[in-house]
Amino acid sequence: MNENKGTWADGFGGVYTADKKRLLRVPDVKRYRIAEGCEETDEHAFDDCKELECLCVPESFTEQAAEDTFNSMPSTVDNFCRWDRPYVEEVYDVNDYWCDEELTEKDEFGVIYANEGRRLIMATQPELIGKDYVIPDGVVTICDGAFAVCNGYTVLSAPRSIKAIGDYIFGDEGGKIVIRD
Repeated sequence: MNENKGTWADGFGGVYTADKKRLLRVPDVKRYRIAEGCEETDEHAFDDCKELECLCVPESFTEQAAEDTFNSMPSTVDNFCRWDRPYVEEVYDVNDYWCDEELTEKDEFGVIYANEGRRLIMATQPELIGKDYVIPDGVVTICDGAFAVCNGYTVLSAPRSIKAIGDYIFGDEGGKIVIRD
């Protein structure tokens, strides 16, 4: 973290006032979480953003500050998340937008993993999965809608390492998760 001339910069290039209450500049990255404790964004905070796709706003923002931020962000943003509690560690975040595609891996069934295989992001080839899928040991998170593309009832065999499961993870036919020993 850098402190310079009454401002504070996070490790991603976001620049805040020294008290970290106002975001002055959003870095030109694909995904950004505004620092917890920040309460508002400057009207010019997004001026240099051309790549931003996902923006997370902390619980410290008022409803009005979140709305003002939403109205001033660039049109490239297609995922706006307003948290109602403190952020969770990235590895436990069930939001499938929160991953760097360059750091993901796809298994032989077309299932995408992030965070060194600890976050299951999504199935991309349901025809390879069939009706059953074994989630590898070490996975801690299954993201929102992870198996939503699957047709038919899907049974997931999951390791005991699972700590967070997103919403609407199955397709229209539903499914179940069996925790294995």
